[in-house]
Amino acid sequence: MANANQKVLVVFNPKAGKEDQADEIRAALTQHFTPPQWTPEIYETTGEQDEDVAAICRAACDRGADLVVAAGGDGTLIGVANGLVNSSVPLGILPVGTGNALARALLIPLKLDEAMELLVTDHDVMEVDTLKVGQRYFFSNVSVGISPQMMSDTKSEHKKVFGRLAYVLAMIKRSRIFQLQRYTITLDGRARSVRAAEVMISTTTLLVKPPFLFGAPDTLADGQLEVYIIRAQTLRDYVRLIWDLFRRPGRSAAKLSHLAATRSVRIEADHSRLVQADGEVIGHTPVEVQLVHKAIHVIIPLTEATG
Repeated sequence: MANANQKVLVVFNPKAGKEDQADEIRAALTQHFTPPQWTPEIYETTGEQDEDVAAICRAACDRGADLVVAAGGDGTLIGVANGLVNSSVPLGILPVGTGNALARALLIPLKLDEAMELLVTDHDVMEVDTLKVGQRYFFSNVSVGISPQMMSDTKSEHKKVFGRLAYVLAMIKRSRIFQLQRYTITLDGRARSVRAAEVMISTTTLLVKPPFLFGAPDTLADGQLEVYIIRAQTLRDYVRLIWDLFRRPGRSAAKLSHLAATRSVRIEADHSRLVQADGEVIGHTPVEVQLVHKAIHVIIPLTEATG
C-alpha cells in the first residue's frame, strides 16, 4: 500500500499461540504499521463474555478504517470477519493460533514476519464465500461427527504445548467416536440418508492434493458448498483412505463420498450430536448452513498472473 495515512484496526488476541509470543507480535505491529503511511489502532481482546469483536470492527469501518487485521487464531478471525461481512474493507490475517484454517487455504504465510510483510507490501484482495449458521458467519468448514468431539475434548493448554497434534491425541483417547451414525443430509432441498463417522461442509475443496488438506484457493469463491461424508471407523480404514487419496487425488476413495450444493445444507441426526464450525463447538444437531457468496474481502499473496 503506497497511500499515506491508511487507517488500520488490529484486533489482537494476546492469549493466542505460544505463551511467550505476545510481546513479539506487539513489536511487529509497532514496527510495520508506522506513521505517516499508517494510523494504527490496536485492540487487545479480553475474552470476557460480553465482548463483541464484530461490533468493534463495524464501528471502526464506520470511522473510515481502510484495513482491519485479525491477529490471533480461528476464534479471533471469526469475530473480526463477522464484522466485515458485506463490507468493502479488506481483512488482513496474522495467523498466530493453532488451526489457522482459512489462512492455510488462502496460502497466507504462517510465519509472523512474512504474514506481516504481506499486509504492508503488494498483495491481492480476494472475495471469499462464507458459511452462515443462524446469525453467525464462518469461513472454512462446519462439521458433525469426529471433529466436534475431538475439539470439545482438547484442552487449551494442550494446544499451546502440542499444537495441532493435541487434536489427534484427543481423538485417540476417544476411539468410540469412530462409530458410524445415521444422518439425514438435505442439499438445496433434496434429502438423503447416510451413515457416517463425519459429515463436513466446506467452502473449499478438501483432500484433493495430499499431503495438502485444501484445494486451490479460488474454490473459496466458486459459489459452491462441498460436502464430505467419511465412513472410516478403524485405523486400517483411515490408512486405506489416506492411501487412496495419495494414489488418486481428487477422485473417490474408500470410505469417502463427496457431494455439493449451491444454496444450503442441513444435517440432522438420529440423536443429538455436537457441531463445530472453524474449530469452535457451536451447538448440536440439527444444523443448517447457508452459502453467502463473496461476502468478505481478504488480503492474499500476489497470484502468478499479477505478481
